[in-house]
Amino acid sequence: MSFTPPLTRIRHTFRKVARGPKLPLALTGAILLSLTLMVVSVIWYSLDGSSKLDLSRPGYERERTEVRTTDTQKTYDTTSPVTKSAIDNFLKEYDDRTKELSGYGTFSDGALDDNDIQLKVQSGNNSATQ
Repeated sequence: MSFTPPLTRIRHTFRKVARGPKLPLALTGAILLSLTLMVVSVIWYSLDGSSKLDLSRPGYERERTEVRTTDTQKTYDTTSPVTKSAIDNFLKEYDDRTKELSGYGTFSDGALDDNDIQLKVQSGNNSATQ
């Protein structure tokens, strides 16, 4: 019986596994990788605060009922003929939605002015900014 160094035994065992059937090794690797990614994602979900916003979790039934549902958008029949009254109804709803959206302001560059988004500090020194 001869003595073989531990590094040689490890190398021999590794070669034996590497030359053997690859499917069990691949399946084991895939399962370990998926479990690792799942653990990382659950930790990330709980640490970054997303779990506090998720109302679909168990125990939030009361909060889910308190959430107000908005009115669904009116749908139009696509098979009926286009009539004057159908066009008038559509234009009326279109104008109503446009008025609602105009209350939010424009998307121009002026909306990003420093004074509008309150980046400048009002003090005795005119050049002071945050």
